[in-house]
Amino acid sequence: MRYYPGPHGGMGIWFGIAGFVGTLLVIALIVALVVVLVRRNKQPSVPVHPGAGNPAVHLLDQRLAAGEIDIADYQARKAALTGEAPPRPEWTPPPTEPPAPPDEDKG
Repeated sequence: MRYYPGPHGGMGIWFGIAGFVGTLLVIALIVALVVVLVRRNKQPSVPVHPGAGNPAVHLLDQRLAAGEIDIADYQARKAALTGEAPPRPEWTPPPTEPPAPPDEDKG
């Protein structure tokens, strides 16, 4: 039998390997696209409030609305319940004492 290299001069095996690798790349791209789309759909589109379903936070909200606790106490307790850092209090200047009236007895 006589060796006949074919129409491409013996490159047939390389075209076969390239076709196989190309097919694998196309399949990998399709799988990657499906994975990205599935992960994107699993994430909620609207951010959820951390204490939305927590009955303790709901009770805390009710106590604030009823006036049983003040805002600073509410924020500190809510931070403790949700695991957030408590808010830093705002700086307020210390109260100034009114000047003492002049002594009239020394006069």
